[in-house]
Amino acid sequence: MGRVQSLATQTEVRLRKWPAGRVSQLKLFLGHLEQAVGISLAAQVQQSPKRTFSEFVPKIVSQDITTAVSFKEIRVSFETPRGIKNLLFYEYQLSATERFFNFDQFQSPETTYIWPGLDEGVQYFLRIRVVTKNGEVGPWSDAEDVSTPYSQSYGLYDGSEAATRISAKNNNPWTSIFDRDYTAIGGKAYYAIDFEVKVARDWSFSTAKENQGNVEWTDCEFRWMENVGATGEDSDYVQKGQQFFATAYATNSNFGISGFYAFSVGVEGFYSPLISPGEWECPRRGTFVQKFSTMQGGDYGLRLEGRVMSSPNRANAFYPIDFRTKFQYESDAIVKVKNFNIFESLVT
Repeated sequence: MGRVQSLATQTEVRLRKWPAGRVSQLKLFLGHLEQAVGISLAAQVQQSPKRTFSEFVPKIVSQDITTAVSFKEIRVSFETPRGIKNLLFYEYQLSATERFFNFDQFQSPETTYIWPGLDEGVQYFLRIRVVTKNGEVGPWSDAEDVSTPYSQSYGLYDGSEAATRISAKNNNPWTSIFDRDYTAIGGKAYYAIDFEVKVARDWSFSTAKENQGNVEWTDCEFRWMENVGATGEDSDYVQKGQQFFATAYATNSNFGISGFYAFSVGVEGFYSPLISPGEWECPRRGTFVQKFSTMQGGDYGLRLEGRVMSSPNRANAFYPIDFRTKFQYESDAIVKVKNFNIFESLVT
């Protein structure tokens, strides 16, 4: 006869500062050990070859069942149903078809079971029922469907370029700059796109003194929008993540010499103007990044929107500093985007 001896924990054994990889390996080992113990316990119980349905054997209800999925593995657990007498074990069935035409069946007296080594990207159905020592069985639980993730990460790249003009008129409406449909595999994802924001320079020469200026700038804000299901309806898009801001400046050369700063320096009683001449622009370039977030598997509509921000100086759009230079607030903006890319990795 075998003898089991309980060993006291050695004081010199410590699990301090274990790296994350080692902890994950330990969890995986314990999960597989738990499964092996469950199968072994079921095999040691006296089993009846007969199966008789009995309405007195309780059903395991869906509200009490919890499923979890990781790479090639499904774990199920449930609350012990009330009213069980003479419990033999629980029968678990796993199938790739909803009607369980083909299935794998397992027995265990435990209320937790793990299926390892499954296929990637497959929708599985599982159900559970109670078996008593008298060979009586209760009804199967309602089928639970769980999908295993793909092993590889997924990404796409679109190097095309597009330009859109954002209007500062009509109360500065949100304008669609980039649209893309995407089918997610279900995991942690981020996406990004490169941008360039320029002033749409519209000023032209005018003899009117109040319009003799040609320095313009635009303050813009941008946001990522998502439409789960990708139905195409604008009302279904909601903002996802943070907003982005960009400011751009520019001048025109309508006057031959244009100055952003113009002032005079006195020399022996005479004053000479110092002007920064020429035509120039200061576009803003960068990347709009949607930070990592969880995307459930399915279709999405992704959209980048932008608008010109309202300026507190709009009522005084022409601000005189020098007769050569006036400032135009809330100019239209030209937004160029390219190099859209998305990367998705699985949640494990």
